[in-house]
Amino acid sequence: MNTLPGMLDSILKGQVLPCEIILVNDGSTDDSLKVAKGYADKYSFVKVFSQDHLGVSAARNLGISMSTGYWISFLDADDYIEPDMYAKMLEALEDVTESSTEDNNSDIDGCICGYFTHKDNIITPYFYEDSTTLTSKSMLKAMFTEDAVRGFLFSRLFRADLIKNLAFDPEISICEDLLFQTKLFSSSDVRLLTIPIPMYHYIQHQQSATVTKEYFVNDTFIYKPAYDKISSYVKAPFIPDSYNTILDHCMDSLLKQYRISKSSDIRSQIRQLQKEMRNTNTPLAQQSKRRIAYEIAPVILSRIT
Repeated sequence: MNTLPGMLDSILKGQVLPCEIILVNDGSTDDSLKVAKGYADKYSFVKVFSQDHLGVSAARNLGISMSTGYWISFLDADDYIEPDMYAKMLEALEDVTESSTEDNNSDIDGCICGYFTHKDNIITPYFYEDSTTLTSKSMLKAMFTEDAVRGFLFSRLFRADLIKNLAFDPEISICEDLLFQTKLFSSSDVRLLTIPIPMYHYIQHQQSATVTKEYFVNDTFIYKPAYDKISSYVKAPFIPDSYNTILDHCMDSLLKQYRISKSSDIRSQIRQLQKEMRNTNTPLAQQSKRRIAYEIAPVILSRIT
């Protein structure tokens, strides 16, 4: 099912329409390009660009290069937004600008709103309870530690000139948004205003218990390339902590699948993940009993839990 109309219609129902909507077709094989061109024929501010299948990072780079507006936001075709999302963002930014004085410099580079997750027919809101300003330093930590922020791009609105000279890494396809923002916040003094309202709907599609997710590509854990580069920009304990949380979550997911199917492919991934866990060199004193079991005998653990 093509979800692109759902996102586009939610934007077009907005109280404030963007000066441009840039759609990048990354070599799609469904009817996405046809749908996109249909909207472009109807609305002059909808612009469609196509490229060979080069990945999400290359697609976003193309979108950035073609943008002409003062603000930039990134949206995913699978999701949708509240009709007042951009109106509330721009209103909050305008209020801050009007209240600023020479003695109270309130220069703001963008804003971040709350969001809803949709998973297993459960809708969960995440947002700051109050409006505040997050600096680059606070954003760096919050992306790895706070559910109200995380590394998602979809809840942000950035001043275009901040990111025009910053590119997504085309070699990274998992956590590319987290890496992109790590580069931004570790190299620039950025201030984002929080909007204490959830306004973006993030749809997490259900995955069948019989379908095996591939956590390794060419024997490399899919999250490792991004986290290796993130670690080169920021040296802080919350980076390895976040990576270890991902490792634990993936192992837990694989073990649940293994209890159901006893698949040799899943068992192989469990062994690979076990090796990656050991390679993190996390001090024993910092490991939970479950993590120790994951590193020693995860398959046995799956039989008794």
